[in-house]
Amino acid sequence: MTKILIIAGEASGDKHAADLILELQRSHPEIEFTGIGGDDMQRTGAHLIYHIRQLAVLGITEIIKHLPFIRQVQRDIVSEMKKGVDATILVDYPGFNLRIAKLAHEAGIPVIYYISPQLWAWGEKRVEKVRKYIDLLLVLFRFEVDFYANHGINAEFVGHPLVDQVQISQSETDFRNQNAIEPGQQILGLFPGSREMEVRKLLPVMVAVASKIRDQFGAIPVIGKASQLPDELYHEVIKSNDIKIVEGKSHQLMRYSYATMVASGTATLEMGFLQTPMVVLYEVSPITYWLGRFLVKIDKIALANIVAGEKVVPEFIQKEITTDAVSAAIARYFTDQKYYDDVKSRLSIIKDALGEPGASLRAAKQISMFLKKDLNK
Repeated sequence: MTKILIIAGEASGDKHAADLILELQRSHPEIEFTGIGGDDMQRTGAHLIYHIRQLAVLGITEIIKHLPFIRQVQRDIVSEMKKGVDATILVDYPGFNLRIAKLAHEAGIPVIYYISPQLWAWGEKRVEKVRKYIDLLLVLFRFEVDFYANHGINAEFVGHPLVDQVQISQSETDFRNQNAIEPGQQILGLFPGSREMEVRKLLPVMVAVASKIRDQFGAIPVIGKASQLPDELYHEVIKSNDIKIVEGKSHQLMRYSYATMVASGTATLEMGFLQTPMVVLYEVSPITYWLGRFLVKIDKIALANIVAGEKVVPEFIQKEITTDAVSAAIARYFTDQKYYDDVKSRLSIIKDALGEPGASLRAAKQISMFLKKDLNK
């Protein structure tokens, strides 16, 4: 029996990993999957060594604080490798996964990286690690193929899995009825992130902004809750504010919102794919941000803006995140129709950039060919 170690450290990676597992299971039902992931991976039958809720660490100083635990996780992964693993699939989460790539390489285990590290954003110091430790590199964006080729690394373009994942299975009428939102009432979506640190930092200002926007324009604020995070995390911030929460309906909320506030991350791509105007917020510890300023090689933080190649939607970083500043940016969507329509139109480039449906299937085929070749050596 073939055994694959697969590691996805956060919610978006968990979904991508689960879809990949399902595709691999269709052609290789004999493969056993073990590793780190969330509820989606668990539902495929994969054995989880750790659940992603245990790894919800954001930023450099937060990682330092949890270093003993992270080292224990790495030791447990090495123990799993020693039990016998035929290949390792790493899904996004580069700060952690590049270290695992090194450990797997040293153990003689082939390493496949799906959703490659964004070295084009974080600088090129890690390129040598990719060259040295990664045996098969699968990328989501076409420009990444050229980036890696310029460094002598072969990368296979498979497209972005969210093209398949962003499925709107519920009509707007049903969504509104289910959440007691009247027809004609504009929805303001709040997406404070999938990690506890993010939610603690960003939800308070989002709630404050939402209250102002509701008073000014009558927009109904609705929070998109991350399923792996506890309800109390949200309720302790909302308190007496009458703000709705939806869970498991993130894409519907993104699609039916007039505008949104969103934590920087994959959600900005999903929002862009659906052409929903947004304001992007990014806050980490001061030390993490200070170090990041020296590491990040691009002038945009939101994936939606990076993929679009221009700053289509407003970004607020660290101390820029104030109730007044974010409120003004959101309010412009409600007061300037020409600007609103222009943002929606410019976001259309994201859909084109993400490729055709079937990314998980294409990735699974690449992995199948690699495994066949590697295991028959």
